[in-house]
Amino acid sequence: MREHHIGQTVIPYEIDWCDDRETIGLSLDQSLELTVRAPMTATTGEIEDVLESRQEWLLEKLYGLQEQSEPPYPKEYLSGEKLPYCGRQYRLDVVEADVPEPRLSFDGTEFTLRVHRFDAPADAVSIRRKRQAVVDWYLRHAADKLPERSPQYESKLGLSDVSIDVGDLSGRWGEFDDGMVRLNWRLILAPVRIQDYVLVHELAHAAHDDHSDAFWNTVGTLIPDYEKRREWLRLNGNSLTV
Repeated sequence: MREHHIGQTVIPYEIDWCDDRETIGLSLDQSLELTVRAPMTATTGEIEDVLESRQEWLLEKLYGLQEQSEPPYPKEYLSGEKLPYCGRQYRLDVVEADVPEPRLSFDGTEFTLRVHRFDAPADAVSIRRKRQAVVDWYLRHAADKLPERSPQYESKLGLSDVSIDVGDLSGRWGEFDDGMVRLNWRLILAPVRIQDYVLVHELAHAAHDDHSDAFWNTVGTLIPDYEKRREWLRLNGNSLTV
């Protein structure tokens, strides 16, 4: 593990040497570990030069990650706990019922988790079963609700009938690939304005491959305060979990 110093700040980093790479790239993940991806022909001096030139970016990224909210404590799925939905928290009521496996429902004001009496205790197995029921409900609901928000923005971008797929995207809130928008199901936990920002962000990629000025101008025409919404997601994304 190497170290790069910016004043009193020490940033450990590792070098990932790549055969098929021509430029030096940097990435800083949630664990605050910096990875430098470099071509095999690069020297350590050239890598240090890149690190020197990207010091402002490194500090912004480092402190930004440190500012992010911590994930909430793991749930045991007991009555009185709260579950998030569209930016609000709703009480969870757990009741015993004649069901083979846990089932979650929502009436607009409260979540109800029906469980077999053997799933009522907070042991590890029953917690996993209850969590799976909760996640399954959110996945189904997100797959129904998130695509409904797309047509209003598609028409303004000159698009129509864009395919929207909702699922479990690792490390991403959304992506656009070959005419299809993929959204992370956890967006259903966020406020609707955040859902719309991610959706518009991905729809704008239908016209712009990269994050150019033209891309952000397109996003801004539909979401004028997109920077605030993007910042909200950066700071609160870790809290969007069940």
